[in-house]
Amino acid sequence: MNHLTPLIKAFLLKTFDIREGEYQRVLLMQLNIFLIVLTLLIIKPVVNAQFLSVIGIEQLPFAFLLVAISAMGISTIYARALNSRSLRRVTSGTLMVSIFSLVVIGTLLHLNIAEKLVLYIFYIGVAIFGVLTTSQFWIMANLAFDAREAKRLFSFIGAGPIAGGVAGGYLTSLLVMFVDGTDLLFIAALLLSICIPLNNIIWQKHIKPLSTFQQKKRLSGFGDHPVWLIRKSRHLTFLALVIGIGVIVSKLVEFQYSSVASASITDPDELTSFFGFWFSTFNVVSLLVQLFLTKRIVGMFGVGSSLYVLPGGVMVGSLALLFTPVLWAGIFTKLWEVSVKQSVNKAATELLALPIPASIKSQTKTFIDVFVDMAATGVAGMLLIFIINGLDLSVRAVSLLTILILGVWFYVALKVRQEYIKSFKSKLSQADLQASKKIPDFHNTSVLSGLKRALDFGTDKQIVYVLEKVKEIPDKRMFDNVAKYLTHANPAVRIKALQSIYYLEKTVDAFVLEALLHDNDQEVRYQAFEQLFRQTTSNRIDMINQYLLHEDPLISGAALVGLAVEARNNPELKKHLKIDQRVGEKIKYIELADHPEEQLLYKKMVLRAIGLARLSNYYSVIEQYMGDSDAQVVKEAIMAAGHSMHQPFIERIAAFLLTKDTRPFAQKSLLLFSIGIIPELQQMAKNPTTNLAIIHQIPGVLERMDAQVAVEALLQFLKTADVNLRLEALRSLNTMQHNFPHLKIRKEDIVKYIIDEANLYKETLGVLYLQNQMLPVEEPVEVHIARQKLTELVERRLDGTLERIFRLLGLRYPPEDVIPVYEGIKSINPDLRINSVEFLDNLLEPSLKKTLVPIVETALFETITNEVISNLNVKVPEERECLSLLLEGRDPKLKLAVFTLITVLKKKEYIKLVEPFLNSPYAKIKERAVDVVDELKSL
Repeated sequence: MNHLTPLIKAFLLKTFDIREGEYQRVLLMQLNIFLIVLTLLIIKPVVNAQFLSVIGIEQLPFAFLLVAISAMGISTIYARALNSRSLRRVTSGTLMVSIFSLVVIGTLLHLNIAEKLVLYIFYIGVAIFGVLTTSQFWIMANLAFDAREAKRLFSFIGAGPIAGGVAGGYLTSLLVMFVDGTDLLFIAALLLSICIPLNNIIWQKHIKPLSTFQQKKRLSGFGDHPVWLIRKSRHLTFLALVIGIGVIVSKLVEFQYSSVASASITDPDELTSFFGFWFSTFNVVSLLVQLFLTKRIVGMFGVGSSLYVLPGGVMVGSLALLFTPVLWAGIFTKLWEVSVKQSVNKAATELLALPIPASIKSQTKTFIDVFVDMAATGVAGMLLIFIINGLDLSVRAVSLLTILILGVWFYVALKVRQEYIKSFKSKLSQADLQASKKIPDFHNTSVLSGLKRALDFGTDKQIVYVLEKVKEIPDKRMFDNVAKYLTHANPAVRIKALQSIYYLEKTVDAFVLEALLHDNDQEVRYQAFEQLFRQTTSNRIDMINQYLLHEDPLISGAALVGLAVEARNNPELKKHLKIDQRVGEKIKYIELADHPEEQLLYKKMVLRAIGLARLSNYYSVIEQYMGDSDAQVVKEAIMAAGHSMHQPFIERIAAFLLTKDTRPFAQKSLLLFSIGIIPELQQMAKNPTTNLAIIHQIPGVLERMDAQVAVEALLQFLKTADVNLRLEALRSLNTMQHNFPHLKIRKEDIVKYIIDEANLYKETLGVLYLQNQMLPVEEPVEVHIARQKLTELVERRLDGTLERIFRLLGLRYPPEDVIPVYEGIKSINPDLRINSVEFLDNLLEPSLKKTLVPIVETALFETITNEVISNLNVKVPEERECLSLLLEGRDPKLKLAVFTLITVLKKKEYIKLVEPFLNSPYAKIKERAVDVVDELKSL
């Protein structure tokens, strides 16, 4: 496929923007999904016809229910298989089991062995096959293409299932004239078997070369905790309800359609031909509606109104079936349901999901597509069993039930519309909390008109938010509204406008692009060249050379970086565009540059290009410039290391977390590794040789990840002996709770951590009490000074423990209740402190109240008295035990203070407390331990 003729390549580039190095991936993926859907549309008419002819329409509701139950069970087994085996093995296994099953079922049906049982299994298997294989395909597609490629190429790949849906039914209708319907299963097995070598080629050539970080980043959207996410959002809840009700209605329509069809056509092969013909016809009509009507309908009506199109048409069909349950009424109802659901309704639902963050949508999509679908199928099955088998009513009763459920659908669709408006206005307000402009009214506008209005009346931050949403629904009708922001005063707006236009796949005026290539902002220039590259479909190499050789380093730099972005995941395109060679030429030119400013520009462009294009031959250049004397070059090198996703760079990047000036860049750089970085950071935190100051910065990186695995990693840090790491982890969890409220922190798990910190508080209080008791005792000056220094550190530790307790409480109770209590207790106003304790007493549950209120009350006292120790039942340790307790954990300052006190106390028996640190991985601790032991032994 990589040897396509230049004419075909030019056609694919100009028409579909398929580039050098993408032909094989795209065409293999398209052929793969074509064969899957083709197979499905061959076996579906067969199983429907055989089931209705042999078992009967009365048993179809039981089949719906069994499909739902079986799918839930198989989905659980499937999820476990994915956790223990590679996706490639599971995918291949699914295909092989499907092929084997088709051959076995075809044989059994041909021989009339256990016909009814086999048909039940066959019906359930076809439903699960359709869900699993398509789901696996799109997971594989998300691995084979990065986000930018997916936006550009998935519409072309999506032609595969459309073609398969059209061809499958018509082919079945034709073939059944020459062979028995059951024999078509062998043809389907043969077609499906072609997918196995296709899968192997795709995995071997296009997925296996990806690093672990790249694979995890591409699959980061396939998260867990979907039920929690749906329950947390009213908007998402109503959307899931609309989809679920739609599935129930779909199954009721399918029952009515199957009922009138089986009553009119009794011959199984004729019924197979009928189903095959109409399945394909439904897909053809759906395609035509999608191409010519969907955008007009969705763009014309007000927010959410297009959601009424599907239930409205089904209502008409159900009324027809109620009064005249004949074949034409069944065909009309099914035709409307299938064609509108896959076009207008799908587009309307996607638009109404716009205010929901993309990460949440991607995490909940699979759950809604599979579990909500199957659960709704089960509900439909039970309703039909009750009506058809329980009450022994006719198909007319099903029409009446459908009409009643459609009434619920209309109500829920109205609620979705209201939640969309509320969510969209809320997100606009959150985008710029300082905005003084009033949010415009969106009630009587379409979604697209609402976006346009928000662009016209929004602040800069709100405009950036809306432009980001335009990327999610790249409707070309938004182009003119977006294009005017290419000349906006704020570079952040110009950047976002260029990114949106890139996804809109529209052409920007050459004069405007030329001006943007000379923009003062570096990122604007980079984005401008990417847009120029995308819209240039002829003489592209000449255009590239023209800009790479431009005398202005700003222009040539933008060209180089733009090329790196476009070819980063495409080795063949890198080779075709000679990116490696071009970067090498720029590196040589750095030393020849006449002015320091020009040299700086070339260094930055080269670093950005190496990182983005992942040019491993030049990783040494990144390493070299991390030590450059110019801070700007160092920061660019840090970011380049992150863009490269090269694992050996991680520790080097982490070292820059120590410096305040480079910390933000190091955090952003580590985040570029996506969730794949989390195990690396956890291992770094466990490594005894890692600088503690770096370890304490790790939570600050994790808190910026909108991912449940980041929450779990931070919760793991709460189990460490390092109290400072625990505090930083809690601060980060509190931040994530505010920034990403959809992520789940199990409140029941927090209680254990609170109790542990409360016990540590009491333990530390006993240590502090002992040190305070010793301070007035007449001791040598050096002992008094050492004890005073240690006491100060223990007091800080006590304050830190109290903060950790309240930060944990902020995870279990509403933060807006907990924060004022903590601030009140730390206040110098005695009345406020007392009131805070009283509020806490009312807030806490009994089990925590008994433990925490007495502890918090001690924080009100200036000194620790015998009465306080007695009331809290605190054990005051002996001095040796006290020093042993303080040496636990990973606080180097506390250890050194204890070493100093042990030294000046001059007690030989304390040597055993110090000896374990003679082999400490921390040089400073080890050296001091050696000195202390030597000094005590010399006494």
